[in-house]
Amino acid sequence: MVKIYKLHKISGISAGIILLILSVSGFFLDHDKWSFLYTTTFSSVPSQIKSSEKRLFNAYYKDKENAQHILVGGYRGLFESFNGGKKFSNISNLQILSIIPDKSILYLATSDGIYSYNFKHLKRVALQGEYITALSVSKKQLVAVLDKEKLVTIDKNNLQISNETIVKITKEALKEDIKLSRLVRDLHYGRGLFDGGISLLINDYGALVLAFLSLSGYMIWFLIKRKKYPQISRKLIKTHANIFAIIAIIPLFILSVTGIFLDHSSGLAKFMNSVKIPHSTLPPIYNSLRSDIWSVDFDGKTYRIGNRYGIYKSTNLKNWRLENRGLAYKMIRRDGILYVSGMGAPNRIYKDNKFYLLPDTPHMFRDILVKDKEVRYFSSMQKGFYLPQFHDITLYTLLLTLHDGTFFSSWWGWINDFAAIALILLGITGTMRWSIKKRKNLNKVHK
Repeated sequence: MVKIYKLHKISGISAGIILLILSVSGFFLDHDKWSFLYTTTFSSVPSQIKSSEKRLFNAYYKDKENAQHILVGGYRGLFESFNGGKKFSNISNLQILSIIPDKSILYLATSDGIYSYNFKHLKRVALQGEYITALSVSKKQLVAVLDKEKLVTIDKNNLQISNETIVKITKEALKEDIKLSRLVRDLHYGRGLFDGGISLLINDYGALVLAFLSLSGYMIWFLIKRKKYPQISRKLIKTHANIFAIIAIIPLFILSVTGIFLDHSSGLAKFMNSVKIPHSTLPPIYNSLRSDIWSVDFDGKTYRIGNRYGIYKSTNLKNWRLENRGLAYKMIRRDGILYVSGMGAPNRIYKDNKFYLLPDTPHMFRDILVKDKEVRYFSSMQKGFYLPQFHDITLYTLLLTLHDGTFFSSWWGWINDFAAIALILLGITGTMRWSIKKRKNLNKVHK
């Protein structure tokens, strides 16, 4: 019992601060739609993390008639330049998920519905208050994805909703194996166990319990060390070791192990991509994927959605079948050609009724520019694209760099690994101590 106590104490003291940082930052990062994460900014930060702010850009538009006219959209808003990107002005603070040109106007998927922009006025056209995660524009329809779950079609002429549907793909059409790399990410980001947001709630529960345990653990250690306030110490010990903490061990173990894998995702990429997880062993969410629409496309006849398995198509929004494998992060249609940005999957293109791989293109590109048959792929970290320059960073970027360790150093991932291993030890020793105390209490009752 004494050895278990010492191991628990050493693990907690040495890793508690790091675990507190990881739990708090992880909790907020799981809720990346919250607007205050992008409106709260900090100017006094390490210089090496300012470039991380580029990750927040999602869409890029360059006027074909005027190369000096550029629009860039992202989580910090919509920005416009008339001098080739030397200076940008902020048009809106809405989160911009995509910009789609359609003749003389642009349609925007935002955190507050669908907007149109005629280069003079920004106007909401539909779905006020809805978070539009993906958007497709055809000749007669707008097709929007609400919060990765609901598909809404809108008549372009009268801007009235013509159809709303929750996409339901049959279990037979979802019987796909996945790579270990996909499962690791899904579990860590709160989308790998159950549908309907339950996985995210489980992650939240684990993060909040870990934050409490980190703080209360340090308080107990400090009070015992100072030999003060014994009554407070005893109360804290009782609240520190409880059934809620024991239950949280399961999600915390998952987060610890997957976190170690993600800290070394580059080095382990070959291994994780080579291991296939059979569908029969996957968690329940992989039999429904109800809230997993990453991208959407409508060519006037066929609807397509992209989820973690690949691209599914339908002509009636009811019957869906798998058309192409590999997570479709974004689907962008330009001049009748469909460009597919892959996430953990190859980029590809759909033309002449066939899919083809897109070699030598940036992974997870966010947008494309087409001019005179030349295609440029916009990625926020890609060179050659003029972007707004900020002298501060958002709360989101601060939390992200704290979580992955780049706030401190490029090698901080190893410190996070140490904290993850310490957390596993804390879970084991904590459970053992709790179990021993429970048995002792039961024996006292029986006596």
